[in-house]
Amino acid sequence: MRGRGDNRNTLQTSFHTASRINMTQLIKVETLEPGIVSVTLNRPERRNALDIELLDQLCAAIDRLADDQTNRVAILRAAGPVFSAGLDLREAADSSLVEQSAEAVQRALNLLRETPLIMIAAVRGGAFAGGAGLMAACDIAIAATDTKFGFPEGRRGLLPALICGVLKHKIREGDLRDLFLAGEVIDASRAQNIGLVQRVVPIERLLDEALRVARSVAAGGPETIRQTKALLNALYNQNGAAGSHLIQTHLAARCSDEAREGLAAFIEKREPNWS
Repeated sequence: MRGRGDNRNTLQTSFHTASRINMTQLIKVETLEPGIVSVTLNRPERRNALDIELLDQLCAAIDRLADDQTNRVAILRAAGPVFSAGLDLREAADSSLVEQSAEAVQRALNLLRETPLIMIAAVRGGAFAGGAGLMAACDIAIAATDTKFGFPEGRRGLLPALICGVLKHKIREGDLRDLFLAGEVIDASRAQNIGLVQRVVPIERLLDEALRVARSVAAGGPETIRQTKALLNALYNQNGAAGSHLIQTHLAARCSDEAREGLAAFIEKREPNWS
């Protein structure tokens, strides 16, 4: 374990995939305490929309943190007032990036669940569509009382196929049907009631609560906690065939006429014409 120092002195590091020229720091990492790190989505000007580069940098950061076994717990946060608006729909409208985008989303969701790091999401403002999926892929989700959640994919001509594999383990079938089919925004209280988040606290206590829970996790034996997460993953994880079906379903929807119309309507700031 690293030596104990000033808990608020942070070491910030950005991780980038070698194939990318754009060096924008879309993920920031800070050491909060020995064994506890913060991983921050850093695209506030786009409400932390999930584009390929951000997801690639997130996966690279998680992989590198997990390689150092002194890191026990990672708190997933976001810069700005919104946790994540979901998939970057301007990028999603580019047909040449459809497959790459879908694979980036699936890899991030899988990695958050499978990494030996215990992932705690600390969410404020809003978490929508794929952004709510990232949150749900974490082991524990803590939301500020002002947070809103929603799955508006149907209004964009898209299917929530990739996040189904995460949400089906956390939300009852009836509630999941309600969220996906009606597409309505819900508040933090209902999100907790249906199992989308595990804890709700006032916004000024959000980081403190995440740190408190992280310390509680870190009080367990390091290998025992890693094996407990692996045990839970083995109990709940879908098999590979199901995962392949979900990404194929997602890709088919992304290439549909309704997806083209829904995304165009979003970009042009108009109502979609489904006829």
